Amino acid sequence: MSINQDTYLVFAGNSTVECSVDDRLINHSINIAQAGEAYLYSYAKIKALLEENPQIKNVFISYSYADLLLEKEMTWLLDDYFMVEKVRNYHYLLDRQERAFLVKSNPAAYFNGVLKSVIVNFEIAARSFGKKGASNSIPSFGGYKRLDRDKLSEDPGPETGKDENVLQSKTQIKYLRLISQLCGQHSVRLVLLNPPKHQSYNDNVNPGIRQLWLDVRNSLPSDSLLDLSGFLLPDSCFGDLSHLNYKGAMVFSHHLNEILFSNPGGNFNEIN
Repeated sequence: MSINQDTYLVFAGNSTVECSVDDRLINHSINIAQAGEAYLYSYAKIKALLEENPQIKNVFISYSYADLLLEKEMTWLLDDYFMVEKVRNYHYLLDRQERAFLVKSNPAAYFNGVLKSVIVNFEIAARSFGKKGASNSIPSFGGYKRLDRDKLSEDPGPETGKDENVLQSKTQIKYLRLISQLCGQHSVRLVLLNPPKHQSYNDNVNPGIRQLWLDVRNSLPSDSLLDLSGFLLPDSCFGDLSHLNYKGAMVFSHHLNEILFSNPGGNFNEIN
């Protein structure tokens, strides 16, 4: 699973990165994010890339406030729809530990996904037949998604009310830490990326959720945080309160490219 030798920045995670990072506008980068992607699947994808691409220097993983909540585990990991979709695409990347967890959690959806993965793997092999060398397009791996919508007028707002109990996902946190360890083993810098959110979203995040987000980040001392959730953009740049549309992605991607390459050597001044 080789990518171009001059590609050494990887953007991974869920839809917040999928819709906000246009890798065509960021030098030396590839976006492999996909909507509804739990850290378990991000771990498998990043592991596969690092094993075959020693030129990778930095991995940026989506790290929004709600990503660590139990609700994300119940949907992105255990829900029938998401399990079938992700197992269909990534079963061949999963280790025994991940497969055992999934089959124990939802056996019907897991085996449905495995059956569909046979077709997906055949299609990937067929598309790659005759191609030579590396590329920056990995079949079924996700990537930048152009979002044309503007749903701010109908978006009900963030589901992180100030009075809600904060239920954390042990599995999400576990695999984020495994991603951190994996990057450390390969001497790759991991950056937790919080893409832009609408101001009304940031203003209404449950303080307990924000604290969990900070606590987990602080438990990963070797990793960096690039919190650009407050990057100011007009309403026309948002697809909804927590996702950029294509207009916002263009502005943000240019800004991100400037952050990453404004200094020789890539010191990333705005990254903590």
